[in-house]
Amino acid sequence: MFFLFVPTFVARLSWIGMKTTDTALLGHSGTLYLTASSLSDFWTSMSGVFVNDALLGSLCGQAYGARNYDLVGIWLQVSLTLFSWVLIPVVALWCMTTPVLKHGFHADTDVANAAGYYAMVMACCLPATMLSSRLTTFFNSQKITGPSSKTTPVALFLNLVLGLQFVLGIPAAGIQFGFWACPVVTTTVEWFVTVMLLVVYCGFLKYHEKCYGPKLREWNYLRDVFVAPLLTDGTGSRFPYYDENIHPRLGNFVRLVVPATLALASDFWRMSAIGLLAGTLGDAEVGVFNASYRLAWMNLTIIGAFSSACVTQLGIALGTGDGRLSSKIRDLGIGSVAAFLLATTVATLVYVRQLASIFSNDPVVINLFEDCRMEMGLMIFFMCFSMHFESLLMALKKTDTVFRAAFIGSWGGQVPAVLLLFYFSGRTLQNVYLGIGLGYALLFVLYVIPFLRTDLDAAAQAASAENDATTPLAS
Repeated sequence: MFFLFVPTFVARLSWIGMKTTDTALLGHSGTLYLTASSLSDFWTSMSGVFVNDALLGSLCGQAYGARNYDLVGIWLQVSLTLFSWVLIPVVALWCMTTPVLKHGFHADTDVANAAGYYAMVMACCLPATMLSSRLTTFFNSQKITGPSSKTTPVALFLNLVLGLQFVLGIPAAGIQFGFWACPVVTTTVEWFVTVMLLVVYCGFLKYHEKCYGPKLREWNYLRDVFVAPLLTDGTGSRFPYYDENIHPRLGNFVRLVVPATLALASDFWRMSAIGLLAGTLGDAEVGVFNASYRLAWMNLTIIGAFSSACVTQLGIALGTGDGRLSSKIRDLGIGSVAAFLLATTVATLVYVRQLASIFSNDPVVINLFEDCRMEMGLMIFFMCFSMHFESLLMALKKTDTVFRAAFIGSWGGQVPAVLLLFYFSGRTLQNVYLGIGLGYALLFVLYVIPFLRTDLDAAAQAASAENDATTPLAS
C-alpha cells in the first residue's frame, strides 16, 4: 500500500498546491476578488459536483483484480458516455453565474460581474478536467501512478509561474492583468495537463494498452456517446460496439453512480448553505471560510493519498476474491489514516497563523484564522476521517449507504447544528466551524457502523463473480 501512497500523495499535494495558489493570487488581488471567487465557487460547486465520478475507480479496480482487462477499459468508456451528457447542463449553469448572483442572491454588481467572469472562464476547462480525472482514475486502478504524480507537479509549477506573472506582475511588472488573468491561467494549465496525458502517456508511452485492447479501440467518442444513445435501444445492428459493450452496463452504472453523486451533491449543497450563513457575518469571514477549506484540503491531501492507495488495493483484492487480504488492507488503511490525521490536524492548529498568511496579508483575516483554530481542527479531523470511510464504502459499491449517511449527516447534522449554535450561542465563525465539526462526527459514525458490519469474504466472492473474465467482453 505504501508504494502507492507516495506518488498519490505527490499528485494530491500538487493539486492542492494549485488550488491554494489560485486562492492566494485572488486574495492578493483584493478582497473584492476573493469574495467574488468565493461566491462563484458557491454557485458552480452546486452543479459542478455532478461531473465527478466517485465510482469509476472501484469498478475498474475490481475488474483489474479479476484480470478482466477489457472490462477496465469499458468502464472508462461507460463513464465518459454518461458524464459527457451531464457536462452540457453544468456548463450552461456556470455561464449563468452573474444573473443568478445578482438577481437571485442580490450580490453587489461588481462582485457578481467578477464572479460571473470567473465562472465562465473556468467552465471552459470542465471538459479537460473531466477527461483528465477519468484517465488518471483509469491508470491508478491498475496501480499506474506515474501519469498523475508527474503531470500534477507540472501543473502546479505552470500555474504558479504563469499566475505570478500575469496576475501579480512578478517578475515583469509591465505584464500584469490582475484578477482577470487568474481563471485564464488555471484553464490553460488544465488543458495542458489533459493534452500531456493523451499525447505522452497514451500516445507515446502507451500505458493504456493493457486495458484498452484492439477491440475497445472501435469505440468512437462522437458516435457512441452522442449519437448511439439517442438512436438505439441496445438491440439493433447500427451501433454494434455500443449495443454489445456500453448499453448493457450503462443502466447498472447509472444505478450505482446516482446515489454516489447525490451524496457528493448533498455535501456541496450543504456547504453552500453553510457558506451563505457564514457570508452573513461579513466579507472577511467569507474569505476566511473559503480559504480555510484549503487548509482542510491540505490535511485531506495526506489522508486522501492513504485512502486512495487503500481503495486501489482493496478493489483489486476484492476482484481476486481474496477476503482475507481485503481485511488486512482495511485494517492497515484505517490505522495509517488515524495516525497521520492526528499529526496533520495538530500541525494545522500549531502553525495556523503561518498558514493563514499564505491566503492574505490582512491582520484581521489572520486573527480570524487563529480565533477559530480549535473549532477548525475539530472540523478537519472528522471531515478527513469520514471521507476515508466514505471511500471504503464506495470501493464496496455501497453507494445507497453512502447517500443515506451523507444526507443525514448534512441536513440532519451540520446545517441544524450551525443554526442552533447561531441561535443559542451567537453568530460567529467559530460556531460555523463547530457545527460543521459536529455534523462530520455524526457522519463518521454513520459510515463506520455499516462498513465494519460488512462481510469482506462475501463481498470478495461477489466481486470476483461479477468480474469473471472467462467470457470475452468485446468479441
